[in-house]
Amino acid sequence: MTEPLLAFALLGAAAAFSIGCARIVSWLLDRRDYTASQQSREAQVTALARAEIAATKRGDLLAAARYAEQQEVTHVS
Repeated sequence: MTEPLLAFALLGAAAAFSIGCARIVSWLLDRRDYTASQQSREAQVTALARAEIAATKRGDLLAAARYAEQQEVTHVS
């Protein structure tokens, strides 16, 4: 009488463990994607800031303003 119950409990424990592992792996993959997209946005903001500084040094204030505007839009998104 106890053997079928024990087998059922063991099967349930194995299923719960498998589902838990799958959820952890899924969370890790989502976290990796989020970090990669965040690094991409940071690189884009840095490039725009450098372009804005270069345009300001050249005296091209209109281009500097465009770069600053693009940087604000990128930073907010």
